[in-house]
Amino acid sequence: MKPKKINPDELPLKRFRNELDGMFQRFFDEPVLSNMPFVNSDLRPACNIVESKNSYSIEVEIPGIEADDIDIEIDNHILKIRGERKQETEHKDEETEIHSVEHSYGSFLRSFTLPDGINEEEISATDKNGILYINVPKSNESKVRRIKINKDDA
Repeated sequence: MKPKKINPDELPLKRFRNELDGMFQRFFDEPVLSNMPFVNSDLRPACNIVESKNSYSIEVEIPGIEADDIDIEIDNHILKIRGERKQETEHKDEETEIHSVEHSYGSFLRSFTLPDGINEEEISATDKNGILYINVPKSNESKVRRIKINKDDA
């Protein structure tokens, strides 16, 4: 008697895996979920960092975020940019209804480790047309120091 040829897709574990994969795919493809802000909430703003002879310039995309909703701090050579895009929904009357929300709302944090040789006291920031420009000037001071090697005569 000839053994029955087994279709790999009919094996119990393979079938279970296919069903599970399909279930997850359907879950994330549902149109209801794709319109909810928490699904599309990657608020990590895009940044460009440019170095010139005298400074570094950090450009951060922040469209729709007020300057008052952004904090910039430097601590131990780490520049931190925190912000929040707030959702402001306005209903003109009781008949107005929101059908889709694709804008992302919430908080973000970007941090950068700054190199040695910068002037932390002179860092400045400007908000222009939805771009935050942070100027990080280089220090004129040279921090090169020779270290004497002591002999241990033990």
